[in-house]
Amino acid sequence: MSNRNNSSVINLTIRLLLGVFFIGTAVLKLLSIDNFEIYIYSFNIFSYITTTFFSRLLIFIELIIGISLIFKICFKQIWWLTMLMMVFFTIFLIYAAIFRNDSNCHCFGSLVELDPKQSIIKNIITLALLIIIKNEKSHDYKPVLKRWLAASTILISLVVSFVLLPMDVIYNRIYSEKENINTAAFYESLNDSTYVELQHGRYLINYALAGCKYCRLGTEKVTMMIDRHGISHDKLKFFIGGSDEAIGRFIEITGIYDYEHWKIPAPEFMAITYGQFPLYVFVEDGKVVKAGDFRMVDDKLIMLLQ
Repeated sequence: MSNRNNSSVINLTIRLLLGVFFIGTAVLKLLSIDNFEIYIYSFNIFSYITTTFFSRLLIFIELIIGISLIFKICFKQIWWLTMLMMVFFTIFLIYAAIFRNDSNCHCFGSLVELDPKQSIIKNIITLALLIIIKNEKSHDYKPVLKRWLAASTILISLVVSFVLLPMDVIYNRIYSEKENINTAAFYESLNDSTYVELQHGRYLINYALAGCKYCRLGTEKVTMMIDRHGISHDKLKFFIGGSDEAIGRFIEITGIYDYEHWKIPAPEFMAITYGQFPLYVFVEDGKVVKAGDFRMVDDKLIMLLQ
């Protein structure tokens, strides 16, 4: 009897710890949601809008798992969901550890940094703890109470994941003045004294991601047009996202040494472009006239810069 009681206490402790753990990881991701989204986006699997949804979906699932483990709601189903998710992300982290050099995999958001190798160890420990409590069963709630708890768990997780910090990229697209650019974020960026020159006259602004081959292709195209029509290089500005090393390579490959360019922080870059790049913005006296990808840029548009 004593052994059985000890086992029950151990299982209870593990289950509660795991529940709090998953709720904690969800909250930490949510507190640094911008960095978490950009990390997922860096794998080039989803579009940026899809990434903003997927990142919150993961947080939503972690909250459901955490609450369900604590209250033993649909325990078997939640146990299998948790196992499958942990195995999947362990494989994902193995890939990241082999093929990337990430200092933080954002499993705990930006507040607690773990690299992929450390996170793999964390996942293995979590899997081992899950195996220990495998034979636990759902709490014997009355049917009405069980349905109420399940619905409340889903509702709370949904509100926390998608309502408290809604997806700005969708909100901004709805209320932006232009379809291809978040004009609110763009105008806010122009308030920086660095960009005061753009408040007067006509300019073409190129938002490029340093590692994007289409950004390089678009840059080669537009600079060729600028030179062909004898347009001053002052009329073309570059805002480049990426690390200092990647931006240096981008400038070297595209040969834009004598064009004015700035490094732009990733959250600001993504907010303005909706995660779609390269983005070209034709502005006149600081106002957006036209925005689109490199196919938007033609000789007629370039000639307007004279």
